[in-house]
Amino acid sequence: MNPLSFLRFFLRLPSLAFKIAGLVRITNRARRSFKRILRAEGLPEDVVDELGEHFSPQLPSLFKR
Repeated sequence: MNPLSFLRFFLRLPSLAFKIAGLVRITNRARRSFKRILRAEGLPEDVVDELGEHFSPQLPSLFKR
């Protein structure tokens, strides 16, 4: 392997990490918004929780807090 390719990879790691963090943030914001809208429509809390879990995208455990 070329050492220059390793250098480029390690220089891009912070950029990739911030992009992944942005995706997780957007996903969490969408999940909260979905639940808020369901509550505003007058659904019971247990139904809101169940629908929120059912329709939320499953992130790999690496990205969970």
